[in-house]
Amino acid sequence: MKKLLLSLVAASVVTGCTTPLDEIYETTSSDVNVDNFKTICIFDYTPNIEYSSIKYYKSGSNLIGPVSRVMPKFLNYADRLDGNTIINFEGKQKFGFWPWRLVRPVVYGTAVEWAEKSDTSCKQLGGRVYAIENHQKVIDITGQI
Repeated sequence: MKKLLLSLVAASVVTGCTTPLDEIYETTSSDVNVDNFKTICIFDYTPNIEYSSIKYYKSGSNLIGPVSRVMPKFLNYADRLDGNTIINFEGKQKFGFWPWRLVRPVVYGTAVEWAEKSDTSCKQLGGRVYAIENHQKVIDITGQI
């Protein structure tokens, strides 16, 4: 009886903790109006632009899942730091010690303030543009620009 009760509690805890965050939505049509959303530019490298560095940081999830689960948390933290661009972005699966953290998503990057930031210049330099909606949903709008 104790084993059955423990397995039910463990199953409910695991299913409650694995509720996915809103994923990154690829939008190819103009069905979402992102004009009033805050945008953040992401570079996988250090671009040749004038910027002031704010903070290097990382975000991760405690459970198994894709990197897209961590992106809303990661981008909202950059927004709270007043950064409008992230440079040296890297997202990967990291191995942990505990079984439930065997492989977990982690993203790294440096939040910077780019004074001349515009969405078109971000795309021209090879960056990706993301729109943040209500601090929960992150939308990749690079294709719409």
